[in-house]
Amino acid sequence: MVPLVEEGWTEHAVTEQVARIYLGEAFADGFRSADVLVLGCTHYPLLKPLLHRIAPPHVTIVDSAESTADAVAELLGRVSLASSSQEERRSVSPLKFFATDSVEKFRRLGARFLGHAIDEVQHVDLRE
Repeated sequence: MVPLVEEGWTEHAVTEQVARIYLGEAFADGFRSADVLVLGCTHYPLLKPLLHRIAPPHVTIVDSAESTADAVAELLGRVSLASSSQEERRSVSPLKFFATDSVEKFRRLGARFLGHAIDEVQHVDLRE
C-alpha cells in the first residue's frame, strides 16, 4: 500500500481494490469479530477516508499518528511553545527536511501531511 500512497493514488481504484483484499483477509476466519484497525504506518492516515468506506461497519479505525500527535500536543501544552504562533515557532526553529528518495515526491506528500508547502528539502544519500 505504501507505494500506492507515495504515488498519490489514495483514492485510485487500484488502491481500493488492494485495500479490499487486505481487509478481507484481515477480517476473515477467526477475526471476523475484530473491532479495531490500527493504522501503524506513517503513510496510512492518507488512506483513512478510503478505509472508512470499505472496513466492516463495526470496526473503529485508530490512527497511531493522530494518537501520537495528541500526546505530543498535550506535552507541548505544558510549555510556552504551544502558545506561540506558527510564525513565532518557525522564527525560533525553522523546519529542516531531509529525504533519501525523491525531493519532489517528499515535497508533494509532505505538504499533504503537514497542511502547508514545504520549501526546503535536502537530498541525502545514506551509505551502508
